[in-house]
Amino acid sequence: MYDIDEVWAAITEHAGQTFRTASGLKFHYTVDGDRLLTDRTNHWIHRSQLNAALGLWPVAGPGALNNVVRGPSYLYALLADRRIMPDS
Repeated sequence: MYDIDEVWAAITEHAGQTFRTASGLKFHYTVDGDRLLTDRTNHWIHRSQLNAALGLWPVAGPGALNNVVRGPSYLYALLADRRIMPDS
């Protein structure tokens, strides 16, 4: 099981850096309290959505998160990145 506090701390630490979705699209995000916003959407993604994705992790791709979380492409990209999840 993954620790949501540790993962959220890493997400907060790396806010503003460049990440890529599985399809290669670059994005950045900002963190405001318990939510994040990417520069490619106008939808906030709440920490609870990250927690839901962590409950399924690891998954084969963002499609596995489609019906579970908001922003599956971005959450998958973050969780698959070693800056956020060193053991991914």
